[in-house]
Amino acid sequence: MMASTGQISDPELANAFAELSMKKIQAEGQIRLSNAQIESLNRKIQHSKIVEHEVSDLPEDVRLYKAVGRMFLFQNQAEIKSDLKKNQQTFSEKIKTLEASKEYLQKNIEECKNSVRELVMTKQSGR
Repeated sequence: MMASTGQISDPELANAFAELSMKKIQAEGQIRLSNAQIESLNRKIQHSKIVEHEVSDLPEDVRLYKAVGRMFLFQNQAEIKSDLKKNQQTFSEKIKTLEASKEYLQKNIEECKNSVRELVMTKQSGR
């Protein structure tokens, strides 16, 4: 009788473990992608800050051009600084969104692990 109970629970546990494994692999892949995107955005923020610093050091009468595709447009320092600040803010907001997504994925992984643990415990106590 115990052998039959063990055989019934094994497929259920195997399915639960397989589902957890799949979800974990997907979530870890998404977390790695988020980390890469965050790193890229941090580099863009740093680059933007460096450019802003360099532009601030220039005299006001220096002509500055902004690359737009394959052409360059004349812009004054105030416009360039404003664009740089907007970019930094946009990148920071994207980072916050990615961090929140990572937290959700990590919680999801933990919930799956807990579900499998509970299933194992109920199967062991049912024997």
